[in-house]
Amino acid sequence: MKDLIFEWRHQLVRIRILKKCDVLEITADEKLGPFKEGEEVKLPYWQAKILVDWNYAKFIDLKPIQTGDLHKILYRELPTPQLTPIDPNFYVKVHEDLLELSKKYQKNPDLRLLQKIEKIKSLFRDVISRRFYKLLRIAATSPEEKSDVYQNCTKEERKLVESLRKILKEWESQFLV
Repeated sequence: MKDLIFEWRHQLVRIRILKKCDVLEITADEKLGPFKEGEEVKLPYWQAKILVDWNYAKFIDLKPIQTGDLHKILYRELPTPQLTPIDPNFYVKVHEDLLELSKKYQKNPDLRLLQKIEKIKSLFRDVISRRFYKLLRIAATSPEEKSDVYQNCTKEERKLVESLRKILKEWESQFLV
């Protein structure tokens, strides 16, 4: 999964520059800028995040996950035996948001923030649990060639299904002569 997180962190995202920004030296080899106030820029997520963290920019399309978002996903997921469509980067985005919230909490412990983190984790676990049940069923019953079963799977879920399918086949082969 680390490769998927790495891939996502290098994906281009749009930001709006909030204030003039001269060249920022991130590392000896990496520099950002200059940028003009009001400018819209596409950068890899990790670079955009630096500008956002330093209050030079704000994300245009990326919105932090809210408990209401997770409730909606869970509500859609519960009544149907099939996977419902979710953002292809759902897991990575929630992971990044939880990291960000945890950093904020470490800097400034606040009971409300801790409760929000715990609520997001709880709902996230519920979504994962419900989708995992469906993914396990796909791994156990769907032929590998059937590409439509992956229609609503994220990249992380596809990798999981492939791993589960391999484990299940190995286990089954121990009994079938």
